[in-house]
Amino acid sequence: MSQDPNSLEEWKTTLLAAAGLIVVSFIAYYILSRLGDDRAGDRVGSIATVGLIVWLVSQTWYYMTQVHSPRRQLLLMGISFIQVVPFLFAAVYGSFGYYDLCVVGAKTSTDVLYFSYVTFTTLGFGDLRPVGMCRAIAVAEAISGYVLLGLFVAAAVGIYSRNRTS
Repeated sequence: MSQDPNSLEEWKTTLLAAAGLIVVSFIAYYILSRLGDDRAGDRVGSIATVGLIVWLVSQTWYYMTQVHSPRRQLLLMGISFIQVVPFLFAAVYGSFGYYDLCVVGAKTSTDVLYFSYVTFTTLGFGDLRPVGMCRAIAVAEAISGYVLLGLFVAAAVGIYSRNRTS
């Protein structure tokens, strides 16, 4: 695999990985955020939280150790920043259930997705708020938003500065 991909063939594996990230996060969100009140709750939410932690650690390890091209890192981190991480956190919030069990004021899956994006970007409008264990999950999401944005900016600066000097 080329260090600096230029052709579509060299980008193929990275684009497949990016598509895989999007599909997996959407499926997780779709399934977990639509659980009925009889199935959602602390047990399912806790399992989803552990799965999310494993995913975040594995993706961080992958970006830092296996992806050596700054352009590939930028693409994968951009997709994570825009879609994957907020969707996965929304899936976790939804897996705890609605009607003020996890996010006060969230009644539907779109409410938890909105809350996830507001938390991930650290915007924090205040119209929805986490309770119980979801407070810790919201803190983790805000921190991952800071970290991912920092890595994204670092990769973009690395590409820009390398292209300017060559």
